[in-house]
Amino acid sequence: MRSKFEKWEKLRAKGEWNFILKYGVLLWGVGTAVLFSLFFPMAMGGKMPSLPVFALSIVLFPIGGIAWGHFIWIFGENAYMKAKLSEQRHAADSR
Repeated sequence: MRSKFEKWEKLRAKGEWNFILKYGVLLWGVGTAVLFSLFFPMAMGGKMPSLPVFALSIVLFPIGGIAWGHFIWIFGENAYMKAKLSEQRHAADSR
């Protein structure tokens, strides 16, 4: 469990916007846009991926990635703070 917190501490040291841009916009947003652009046209009639679908996807999914990254940041921070508080209480109780 401790290594999980160490990883989060390294991520949070770089800042929220760094996290949002890397994990939300680039990894989730661009990754999802590419996958959506490949599979959606095929699912809608077996056509090859089209440029308009890709153009719209590469704009909208990264914007959604900002919200997703922010949500994940908040979730991670809450879990981290809760664990740190629990750790502090445990240390105080053992004294």
